[in-house]
Amino acid sequence: MPEAPVAPQEFRRLAAVQRTRLLGTPAEERFDRITRLARRMFDVPMVCLDIVGEKLAWLKSVQGFDGVEGMRKDSYCHYTVLNDQVCMVRDARKDPRVFDSLFADTWVFYAGVPLHFDGERVGVLCIGDKRPRNFTSDQMAALRDLGAMAEHELEVAALSEAQVNLALSNEELEMKARIDVLTRLWNRRAIMELAAEELSSQTRPSIAILMIDIDHFKHINDNFGHPAGDEVLRAVAARLRKALRPDDAVGRYGGEEFLAVLSGVGQEEALQVSERIRTEVVQKPICCEQGEITVSCSIGVAVSTTPADLDRLICMADSALYRAKSSGRNRVEIALKQ
Repeated sequence: MPEAPVAPQEFRRLAAVQRTRLLGTPAEERFDRITRLARRMFDVPMVCLDIVGEKLAWLKSVQGFDGVEGMRKDSYCHYTVLNDQVCMVRDARKDPRVFDSLFADTWVFYAGVPLHFDGERVGVLCIGDKRPRNFTSDQMAALRDLGAMAEHELEVAALSEAQVNLALSNEELEMKARIDVLTRLWNRRAIMELAAEELSSQTRPSIAILMIDIDHFKHINDNFGHPAGDEVLRAVAARLRKALRPDDAVGRYGGEEFLAVLSGVGQEEALQVSERIRTEVVQKPICCEQGEITVSCSIGVAVSTTPADLDRLICMADSALYRAKSSGRNRVEIALKQ
């Protein structure tokens, strides 16, 4: 695959990429909503929204395939950030730019629109198909409209103070060590650091810790197999992102257990968010190759309005989670005063 030219003033573009503070961060519902819509609108199997760094293309939101990053030099998006036009590859196997790419037999058709932040092209919203296609002027206009929606989300995406600090403290190539590849959430190490940072912040009036556990997950693995279990974990993670507020942080704590950090909430709002999570997870079966799987979750909630020890809060939330599971599962329990 021939190496694409680098745009003039690339250093300014890369500076804007860093200012987005999105390299190496997990998937978010605000962007997943756009990629899901693109997949339906264009009837394609694959959609991606990625942030294009110096060496990596960070897959902020994907539909139809797995992955969190790719080498920029191997990506069609490398060409898309060169100008403000829709970049199109009608048949990758015949296109001199990408015919020998690793993805030429998979992303046979490609159309991508650049995403701007602070006046620079920092990322790409793109669609892909496994067969050659043509793209009409109306379809290109529709893709640009979706790109404008994505750019708006880039502008308004407000990472919490702790998430910003975490993002700024790591180099691009190190950020992937903070992401759980299966669920595209923060991993245990990162979510614990985020929780500790939020607790130490003097600007937050209160904080809630949610321990979320998928009910009967062992039975899912035993009855449907581990690939189905992985699909359940991915689907539940997406539903958690959808139910949580934009500034909330959530990570995979271990196995089928997740930990969410809610800042600036009291007990009533923490319970409302928890119930929204529970409802979102259980509302419809998860479809996978092995069939439809009905899933529910139990949630333990601990709220602190004063400076508190993280281990103590997690212990309180874990005790509440135990009561939720002991009381029949698929329910929310608040931690008892200690």
